[in-house]
Amino acid sequence: MSKLTCSIFITYLLLGIYALVIAIQTPFIGILVDTANGQPVIVKSYYTDWAQQQNIEKGDILLTIDGQLAEEKIMEGKSHIFRSAKELSIKKANGVIHSIKIKHTDIPEELFVHIVFPLLYFLLSFGVAIFLWKRPKENQITNLLTLFLLTCSLAYTSIGASSRGDIIGKMVIGYCIVFCLVLFIHFLQHYFYYLHIKWPSFHSKWLYLLPILLTCCYLVEFVDSRFNQITPIVILGLFGILVLYALAILITSYIRTQSVKIRLIAIALIIPFLPFLLLFVVPEILHYPPILPAEFTALFLLFIPFSFIFIQVNERLFDIEYQLSRFRYYCALAFFSALILTLGISIFLVEQRSFTLLTAIFALIFLVNLASFYVKEQLDFKHRKVIFSSNGDYVHNLYAAVNRMGKAKNQQELLARFTYEITEKLGTTAFTIETISQHVPLSRGEINTRNQTTQLLLYDTTDEKIVLLISHTLQKEELLWLELLALYVSMFMDSLKLIEDLVLDIQHMKVTNETQLPWLDKLLWNIIEKEKSILAQELHDTILQEQLHLARELDVLAGSSTIQGEKVRAIREQLLNATKDLREYCENLSPPLLDTFGLQIALKKLVQKVNIRANFLLNTQIERVHFQDLSLHLVVYRLVQELLNNAIKHAEATEVSLRLVAIEHGFELYYDDNGIGCDIEDLMKSSASMGINGIRERVRAFNGHISIISKPNEGMHINIKIQEEGEKIND
Repeated sequence: MSKLTCSIFITYLLLGIYALVIAIQTPFIGILVDTANGQPVIVKSYYTDWAQQQNIEKGDILLTIDGQLAEEKIMEGKSHIFRSAKELSIKKANGVIHSIKIKHTDIPEELFVHIVFPLLYFLLSFGVAIFLWKRPKENQITNLLTLFLLTCSLAYTSIGASSRGDIIGKMVIGYCIVFCLVLFIHFLQHYFYYLHIKWPSFHSKWLYLLPILLTCCYLVEFVDSRFNQITPIVILGLFGILVLYALAILITSYIRTQSVKIRLIAIALIIPFLPFLLLFVVPEILHYPPILPAEFTALFLLFIPFSFIFIQVNERLFDIEYQLSRFRYYCALAFFSALILTLGISIFLVEQRSFTLLTAIFALIFLVNLASFYVKEQLDFKHRKVIFSSNGDYVHNLYAAVNRMGKAKNQQELLARFTYEITEKLGTTAFTIETISQHVPLSRGEINTRNQTTQLLLYDTTDEKIVLLISHTLQKEELLWLELLALYVSMFMDSLKLIEDLVLDIQHMKVTNETQLPWLDKLLWNIIEKEKSILAQELHDTILQEQLHLARELDVLAGSSTIQGEKVRAIREQLLNATKDLREYCENLSPPLLDTFGLQIALKKLVQKVNIRANFLLNTQIERVHFQDLSLHLVVYRLVQELLNNAIKHAEATEVSLRLVAIEHGFELYYDDNGIGCDIEDLMKSSASMGINGIRERVRAFNGHISIISKPNEGMHINIKIQEEGEKIND
């Protein structure tokens, strides 16, 4: 985990836990008082049901809050709204003093909206953020989505702390309400680039100035408390503008492109903000009473983490059309079945029948039914092959038939298996498979029924056509099954024909330079390199580790000064030398630095090893090269390795020069030495030519060009050139 990611998650946890702790410490009550007569007279309570249960009425005098006089709190400059308390004492109109103990469980609305739902949302958002962060391919889109989710979560989690007047809670919710939409618009811009859709507005980076504007508002508010009512209006105004701005971008872009993904973004991420915008923000800005309190309208934000579960960030970001349609279908089935069962149960609950109880029963049955549909779907997918008969289940029969025919090794065997499937499934032998040469007015897999004869073209070439003729009346389902199966047969024939042609090419290939198959050489070379890598890993994990273990055991025995101790130390040295040789052998089989640090670092390490072993001066110039085909990195490494090994074993040179140059879509490799040289024709006939021949074959396998110039006592000069996706370059 990077330091930035770690700091983001830690900040999220600290702020979220702080807001939750503030909300848990004291219950929220929201009692509005009037001090016009010098005493705090209760005007209104936020939770009217709770106030009625506790016998709190309009006109009661509020005496103390948590043991402190209410008048002193007002004199200290506190708001006339008493937000939270654990204990109250009030004076009734008849002079009776009434003490009230307050617990979260006494106010269920406060408990769920300020503590339970924020806690669940906080944990769920954190879990989804960790899930997105652990995906194999992280990118800017993923990071922005994760930050958007966390800021939305912090905004909702801070509702309880902000409602209680906590400064940090107010600032967190203010910044997050604005910043989450800035992040969302920034995400939209990157996602439009990903979809190759023109961004219809200015660059989103300028929106990051808005948090700076909020900072200025908070500073002004701290200096002059008269601006306390302005900052919330600014925050809500910016929120409304950003939501409408994002929605306008999505709507106009969807009208222009008709992209399903853009529509899904609007449904999954923008719609949860609309209730908060329309039912709370707009009335607050217009100085009207909110249609619904902020705590309830913000509950729709809980849909955002569930939307994120459907997000995929590998090759496709959104691919949830099927999931959404399936969810709507299952919800409809679950709703009607739950409604019928609830009505049936209500008949037996004559005395305990209540709207709350029936709603809870309906919700429970609905969720159980919905979960049951998903479980049934998984069970059907797993066991469908055995719970339906082979004659009735055409999908399973087609799957089984294709699986059996796919094991055919040639065209004759494939047609024989196809004949068997038709006989078993259709229950008739009134058909023939003919090979004809005349024109057939059908395309592959197309069925033509005429005069109670079904004609179907299985395969066609310029020379011959294979046609299926059935003198038997078929049902619609049977025709569909036959058409689909024929398409698979046609594809199998294409594959078998291609394989047969390749086998014939190999069998009739003359073993000469002009008739070799580069694709086969490349395939064999890749297989050999893969086997080398597997062998190196096996040697490293087994024999090498066992030798190291034996060396450590010998360390214990080598402490003696006796003759036996000397022998043990000698054996230990031999074992360590063998271990060193084995390690080098493993590295030669599969260079560890190549995959970890890249080609350039691996070549530099190879040159360092050669300088230690060689008795010549090695001059190297290695440029950084890039290939789309990752196997070319290993090709370059093997070529350099083989050239330097030949120089050590055979060149007898005092100076060797090696130069790797990057060219367009490839590389050039220059090798020069001042050694004894050789006659090229004689070299090809000797056993020493194995290294040079290996280099030639490897270059040829990748459609490359190699030039070797050498004469006795005049050194050797080799030039190698390989380009990706290029035409073969003749020697």
